[in-house]
Amino acid sequence: MTIAKNSGPIVLLTDFGLQDAFVGILKGVILSINPHANIVDLSHGVRPQDILQGAFLLLTAQGYFPLGTIFCVVVDPGVGEDRRPVLIQTKEYCFVGPDNGVLWQAVQKNGIESVVHLNQSVYFLENISFSFHGRDIFAPIAAHLSLGRETDKLGSIVTDPVNDLVHLDLPVPENQGDSLVLTILYIDIYGNMTLNITWDEFKAFVGKGFCLLAGTTQITMCYKAYAQARDNEPFIMAASAGYMEVAVKNGNAAEQLGMNSLDRMVLTRPIHIV
Repeated sequence: MTIAKNSGPIVLLTDFGLQDAFVGILKGVILSINPHANIVDLSHGVRPQDILQGAFLLLTAQGYFPLGTIFCVVVDPGVGEDRRPVLIQTKEYCFVGPDNGVLWQAVQKNGIESVVHLNQSVYFLENISFSFHGRDIFAPIAAHLSLGRETDKLGSIVTDPVNDLVHLDLPVPENQGDSLVLTILYIDIYGNMTLNITWDEFKAFVGKGFCLLAGTTQITMCYKAYAQARDNEPFIMAASAGYMEVAVKNGNAAEQLGMNSLDRMVLTRPIHIV
């Protein structure tokens, strides 16, 4: 019998947005089961059905929450199909959501201890829809966990938890001779574009000089802070999550450069920067 590490809050991450009532309904379900639940909104601005974006936000945010936090993640384009609802307990946290890869990056980084296939309907809402498992399955399970419910009462224990989960790997830099092809992992509200290369990887590759080709724009400046750049100048810097990002001071880099998530840029080490 395993008791959930339930001293922390319930953290919600969804692609629901805030225009509709979906987020409020999740909270209503949780509070109906545990009126004293501490609910935190991580984000409801994941692009609709964008599992990779949800996975990246969860990966980069989870380490800032206290021991015992319950992450309830609903980015679920396969709702109503055969994908499993799961509860994953790691060394520090519990993760509840669909087994579609959205949880994978965060749970494998935190250290998987057990996985439960959520199939005990007594802990769900009474009537299960085909389109809103966040309300009917994931929110109730998160609420029961916050009350200290034993995890092995909530479903079937998965015997090979690491290999049996759906894996979702982030794009990695691609070597092309003296160049690296990079991918935009995430674009924030300011238009800053997070790339799939860390500060340490960037320093190790570029040495003393670099050129980052973003569309038709050559970026050759790297700063420590936004304030160091000139207005409307595209540049690269180490973002707070540890990855490199392309930004424009007092502007929107994604709009200015005409780029979107998963678009690619080319990082080179020219002898002479033009």
